[in-house]
Amino acid sequence: MEINFLIIITFLLSLIVWYIVTPLIEGTKEIPTQINQHELNRNKTVLLRQIKELEMDYHIGNVSEEDFNNTRNELKNEISTIITNIKNIS
Repeated sequence: MEINFLIIITFLLSLIVWYIVTPLIEGTKEIPTQINQHELNRNKTVLLRQIKELEMDYHIGNVSEEDFNNTRNELKNEISTIITNIKNIS
């Protein structure tokens, strides 16, 4: 009777260890699409706000025309890359 009990306990413990360890070994490295798309949309919104702030600073006179054009083009390029990534995910 004790041998059967020990075999059953050993089997159950092995099953529990397998259940816990398997996801850790086989874990996926993919970023879930929804989280990634949400992050990209958030980054796009932040960049659009930065462009608006830059335009306000330019109209107030806090930023030179050269800096305005360079920074605005950089931000637009980043937004274009993000939009391309969003389209690729969808």
